[in-house]
Amino acid sequence: MAYRGGASAPRFRFVSTLLIVVCLAALAGLVYVAARMMAAPRPTIAFLSPFTKVGRTTPLAIDVADLSGLRSVSVIVEQGGERQTILQQGYEQPPTKVEVRWALGQEPKIKLKEGSGTVRVEARNASWGNWFQGRVVTASQDFEARLLPPRLEVLTGQHYVNQGGCDVVVYKVTPADVESGVVVGDRFFRGFPVPGSPDAAMRMALFAFPYDAKADTPVRIRARDDFGNEGLTGFTLKVFPRAFRTRELPVDDAFLGKVVPEIVSQTPSMADQGDLLKNYLAINRDLRKANNQALAELASRSKPERLWTEPFRQLSNSSVEAQFADHRVYTYQGKEVDRQDHLGYDLATTANAPVTAANDGVVIQAEYFGIYGNAIVIDHGYGLLSLYGHLSRFGVKPGDAVKRGQTIGWSGATGLAGGDHLHFSMILQGEQVDAREWWDPHWLEDRWLVKLRTFGASSTAASPAP
Repeated sequence: MAYRGGASAPRFRFVSTLLIVVCLAALAGLVYVAARMMAAPRPTIAFLSPFTKVGRTTPLAIDVADLSGLRSVSVIVEQGGERQTILQQGYEQPPTKVEVRWALGQEPKIKLKEGSGTVRVEARNASWGNWFQGRVVTASQDFEARLLPPRLEVLTGQHYVNQGGCDVVVYKVTPADVESGVVVGDRFFRGFPVPGSPDAAMRMALFAFPYDAKADTPVRIRARDDFGNEGLTGFTLKVFPRAFRTRELPVDDAFLGKVVPEIVSQTPSMADQGDLLKNYLAINRDLRKANNQALAELASRSKPERLWTEPFRQLSNSSVEAQFADHRVYTYQGKEVDRQDHLGYDLATTANAPVTAANDGVVIQAEYFGIYGNAIVIDHGYGLLSLYGHLSRFGVKPGDAVKRGQTIGWSGATGLAGGDHLHFSMILQGEQVDAREWWDPHWLEDRWLVKLRTFGASSTAASPAP
């Protein structure tokens, strides 16, 4: 008799089907886990600031982040086969972000050496990757360390400077290729190689003591390299304080009606407020400040050489109507409306008088220039500029080389001028200074030219005329 299976056959089929379902589910689970492992995010490592040139104050700033949490983070510095640990940390409660902030000297045990090295970062997250231990990412940054600051040596002795005036200091800087100059408070005056000196480390810095600086403002020579290392030294300096004049200057509707529409129409950056006095105050305050900032930018493009030989010359047959750093109190209808400082000399001769260059140089600007109206700016080198304002017309253009005494324009009353005159200013690396010093041949000899000859300047440079 043939065997027909009985009741056990359905059970066998059920068990077989169940096993297949279980196997398929397990396979699906493995596929899912594998997919999660493949799709699991990796930690991100970001160097927030350059760490390629490392000096004594260069910070190391690294952010490590992962949305699934960070299981561990390590930061190692390697130099010459030696490893030093900045951070080696595991986390029971994985954070989503770890910030690493470190600077030389923060941990005495970690000492960088001069020369090359590498920062290595490793981060593991708390995802399902890498056999349920999290996914790992690494990053590295090569660097060069220079830990010694530049060295400075002052070569000139006693220095004297008037408030609002200038002087020159000669010094040596090592290494010779670093930026250096004189810091007066928050102002910086760049140093330049001494012309004719065979010593590449020799520098001279022509600096100004600002008219509005306090007499005890610190003055230092500073040298700073590309690695952020800074060397500072003082030098013997005597400052002669000055008391500048205060003058009341009334303005009326006739004056406002003359100067305001012209300046507003010639200055695209100015918005017409529909009121003469409001426009005037914006010109006197904001446009004045913007013009002075523009002069500082022009000075930054000055040629790194002396373009003149003889002393500067005041406009011939001119009388001084307003002096450098006069403090002006502006009144309108008997009430004070503003206070500003007049940073130059107002020189008067005859109407439409020829205006001559105070010294040799190159014209870097000849255009309508805010409060100065039609104005010419001449570059004399080493950041020294002269400005000629309120002109009626121009006789030169940008790029022209001019000679001392050459006619460059004609006086007028453009800009913020009540009558025909020349506004004359001297600017040193963005700082307006007293032009009287530059008109004085004895001052030039004592403060600058004798130092150039003493420390290697060409002996062919002309001495000032008596």
